[in-house]
Amino acid sequence: TVGLRFCGAADQALPRLRGALPADKPTRKALDELSDLFSYLRIWRIEKNIYIDVLMPPIESYHRNLFFQVFSVKEKYPATLVEGTLLAVGGRYDYLLHRMWDREYRTNPPGGVGASLALETIIQHYPVDFKPVRNEAGTSVLVCSRGGGGLLVERMELVAELWEENIKAQFVPVPDPSLTEQYEYASEHDIKCLVILTDTGAQKAIEFYVQVRHLDVKKEKEVQRESLVRFLLDAIATQFRNPSLWS
Repeated sequence: TVGLRFCGAADQALPRLRGALPADKPTRKALDELSDLFSYLRIWRIEKNIYIDVLMPPIESYHRNLFFQVFSVKEKYPATLVEGTLLAVGGRYDYLLHRMWDREYRTNPPGGVGASLALETIIQHYPVDFKPVRNEAGTSVLVCSRGGGGLLVERMELVAELWEENIKAQFVPVPDPSLTEQYEYASEHDIKCLVILTDTGAQKAIEFYVQVRHLDVKKEKEVQRESLVRFLLDAIATQFRNPSLWS
C-alpha cells in the first residue's frame, strides 16, 4: 500500500518518494527541505524518532511548507500512528505572513513556525514525570560564525556539545547570518558570551581555534577547540571575571 511504501523512517521513505514522484520543481523543493531537515536532526541525534507520513493532511490551511505532529508511541517506528497519543501539532506559516505583510515594508516577511501543545494530555499521560520548570538564571552562550558560508552544521554541533555539558547555548537559526545580525540577536536575548567560529580552511583539527568574547567584561581570547568546554565551565564559575582566564 501507499502507506507502507512511502511512510516510515526518512532514510527509507525519502529515496522511495524521489523515485516515485514527478521531478518537478515544487516536488524537488519539498523533498529537499525534508532531506535538509533530517540532516540537521541527525546532528542532534534525534532523527531516529522522526516518521514521515505522506498521507498526513496539513494541520492548517496556511501550512504550505513543512508541518508536523508529535505523538507518544511505544514502538520506535510503528506501522501506523493512529494508536499513538497526539501531544502537539505545528508547522511553518510563511504563507500566512506573506498574505498579512504590509506592502509598505521594504523588507521581505520573515519565515514563521509555530506549535500547539496538548498540555492537559501531556499531564494526564505523564503525571509522575511532570514537574514545573524553573526559569533559573544562568550564563547563556551564543555560538556565532564568521565567514565560511555561515557554518550552520558546525554551529549546531557545538551547541549540542555545550548542551551535553549543561551549558546554555543558542545560535541564530538561519544558514548564513552576518556578524552584525548575530550581535543584534545577542543584544535582544541578553547574551553576553559569544563563541565565534571562523572558517579554518585547510587547518588541521588540532590547530582549530575559536574566539571567546564577553561583551560585559570586554575581554576576548582564542581558545583551542578541544579545550573550549573546560574554558567555558571555568569562566562561568567565576562569571568570566578571573583575569588569569584571559591571559
